[in-house]
Amino acid sequence: MKNKILSKVAKIIRVVSVPPVMVTALIIILALSDCNVFTSVSQSVVSALCLGFFPLLAYPVSYAVPKIREKGRDGQRDLAIYFSAVGYTVAVIYGHIAAVNSELMLIYYGYFISVILIALSKLIKVKASGHACSVSGPIVFVAYFLGFGGILSGVVLWGLILFASLYLKRHTLSEFLLGTGVCMVAFTTSWLIFGM
Repeated sequence: MKNKILSKVAKIIRVVSVPPVMVTALIIILALSDCNVFTSVSQSVVSALCLGFFPLLAYPVSYAVPKIREKGRDGQRDLAIYFSAVGYTVAVIYGHIAAVNSELMLIYYGYFISVILIALSKLIKVKASGHACSVSGPIVFVAYFLGFGGILSGVVLWGLILFASLYLKRHTLSEFLLGTGVCMVAFTTSWLIFGM
């Protein structure tokens, strides 16, 4: 009975923390704060569409396309990387065309670099957790823009997702830590370009 409850809790944590949901939560938090990352409603809407909604489409598409559905989680993961790459690329292009501020470009490039690194890790047969990368991103950006007061809840969230990933055997500890490391490299690279 206890194992069934833990398994259900772990599955709920994993579903609620998929990358599009995490980045959408980040956008909502920043839009409602006074950190001025978004200078217009349209910027927050475009950000939610490019970084959240479009990558989310990978999940229903993976079920709708038989060849991808046959590949199971691997097919779904590959499609999620592809949809994320397209959405994040569009966000970067939009950022340049709309001349958004450096704070928003920091976010766009952080996500753009992270998906490139996740895709590269897959190509070289190193499994970095995209899930870990996606939960680490909002934690890092919330801490950067809103101060370290919110980092405690972020660390708790990261710990819960680590538990769920390990419990369900979706990732090993090294894969999860590598995914977190990918996020840190992407953020640092973007910060060196836009944050200094």
